[in-house]
Amino acid sequence: MKEGLKHFSSYQVAAMRIGFAGIALLPFVKWRKVVIQKGDLKYFIISGFLGSALPSFLFTAAQTKISSSLAGALNGLTPMFALLVGALFIGVRLNKLKLFGVVFGLLGAYFLVAGKSLDFDIGYTSLAVLATICYGINVNIIKQKLNNYPPLLVAALPLAIISLMGIGVMLYIGFDFDVTNHQHIKSLGAIIILAILGTSISLILFNRLIQQTNTVFATSVTYLIPLVALFWGVLAGEEIHWTQLAGLVSILIAIWLIRKDK
Repeated sequence: MKEGLKHFSSYQVAAMRIGFAGIALLPFVKWRKVVIQKGDLKYFIISGFLGSALPSFLFTAAQTKISSSLAGALNGLTPMFALLVGALFIGVRLNKLKLFGVVFGLLGAYFLVAGKSLDFDIGYTSLAVLATICYGINVNIIKQKLNNYPPLLVAALPLAIISLMGIGVMLYIGFDFDVTNHQHIKSLGAIIILAILGTSISLILFNRLIQQTNTVFATSVTYLIPLVALFWGVLAGEEIHWTQLAGLVSILIAIWLIRKDK
């Protein structure tokens, strides 16, 4: 996202992300053999908007004013919202171990970025929080309403639907691109990687994980986002603080607690 934002606006990055992501999966689905039960199409549409479209625009807008570290840490709110939505609206049992796991995960995400200076803007931070609420609602929809469909279809159909929105936004706002400009090429390449790896493929794997486990455990992988960012920092020669090691331990405890009841 950060690399894409070096040339394109947040709207352009988000629109291209969901547009390219939907197009990337189209060839891999045997659309003629797809059978959707009556009444389920609306859940595919809702999943597309809450699981990809809105978060793409919200997170990209947020990252124009907040750091990647803070954005990654805020992703750790997803399991909490997944747990709360399931408990309040779907009747999912509120397990104490899962609740403690969510708390440890949030602490771990905080400690991972506590050693770095965080660019904090309450308005733009709220956009990222709203995106995690969307994620929390979406995982419950996938688990409760789309659990019987193949993970590829659960990713491809919603992305195909919202890709039309992405393409429409791109056509409406347009964008300036110079094939001889190195930064333009780097930004576009970053968005394509974000779309294919960070959206299309990751959604297929994530949907499969939701189907195999539960919403809280599946969303606990978001705790690993700041951890992965930390190791990218190690490769870049950044200094590691004791708070980040504490965050790693806290995240491992969180995942163990969340999964312990199985």
